[in-house]
Formats: sequence, structure tokens, C-alpha cells
Amino acid sequence: MAKSSDAPHRLRVVGVVASVVLLVTTAVLVSEGGLGGGHAETTDTSPHLVSAAGLRELEDTLGHSVYWAGRRPPTRIELTQRAEGAVYLHYLPPRVEPGDPDQGFLTVGTYPVSDPVATLERAAASSGTEVEPGPGDGVIFRNTSTPGSVYLAYPDSDLQIEAFDPVPGRSLHLIRSGAIAPVGG
Repeated sequence: MAKSSDAPHRLRVVGVVASVVLLVTTAVLVSEGGLGGGHAETTDTSPHLVSAAGLRELEDTLGHSVYWAGRRPPTRIELTQRAEGAVYLHYLPPRVEPGDPDQGFLTVGTYPVSDPVATLERAAASSGTEVEPGPGDGVIFRNTSTPGSVYLAYPDSDLQIEAFDPVPGRSLHLIRSGAIAPVGG
């Protein structure tokens, strides 16, 4: 039978072992990105103004295109990034500050999506509509539940593009005309 003086010693050993396991687990998670390590920590996800040069740098950082509607003076471009990879460009009129909760502005979103053409085709089928040909070899889906939103996707791409404008028909016109394009050309 063990003496009662062995109990504190066993507790210390268990505590040391548990601490080592916790430290090793934390090190593995951080090195694998499991605690948010890596890219997300250095990404400014708050809405802020950005220049065309800043958008080209963002494309380089992300490793894929970011779509926009070009420069549209006198508007300024507000960039918002989401942790899942979505990029939103809001065209702010003069005197509207970044982060304004009003979403009634031209907005272009770029979303990483596996097989975006098939995704749009499924959305069209479930809504009882069809996709239509877009610029180049792209396809367009008009969202009937949100009339200002129009989606664009290209085969052999992992990006889905959304154009939203509160003026009926404007986002569809921008996409059909080819005005919604990658920043870097």
C-alpha cells in the first residue's frame, strides 16, 4: 500500500505530463493554422478605402483575380475581406465613410467557390430559371430573390463574381458589357 505522502508527488507528475501534452498540442495547432495562425492574422478585414494599386497587390497576395467595375469617379472603393476568402468592393459616393451600414451602393464581390459554373447552374435550376451566356465563355445567373444581384462564373475558375446595384438592371448591364473584370486585366 502506498503512503499518503506519495499522493502529492503523483499529482505533480500528472500536472507536468498534462502541461507537456498541452504545450505540444498548442504548438502543433499553431503550426498547422488551427488557432487562426498564418494569413488571417495579417489580413485587414475591416472596411477601408483602397486604390487600384492596392487591389493589384491584393490579387498578388491572394493568388487569384479580384473583380471590380473599374474606376468610377467620383466614387471611392471600399475593400472588405472576409475570413473565408470573400472580397467585397463597395463604390462609395462622396461624403460616405468606409464602414457605412447603408448597402445601397454598387458592390462587386469575388468569392472562392469550387466549380462556380455548376453552382450557378444548380441555383438557376432550383429557382426555376436558367443561366445565360456571359462575356467570354462565362455564364450569368440573375438572382430573382435579390433583383439587384447578378452572378458571373467562368469554366476552369474557382471564383464566382457578384455584381449588386440598387438600380434595377444596372448590375446585369455591367456584367453583360464586360465592365465587371479582374483588376489586373
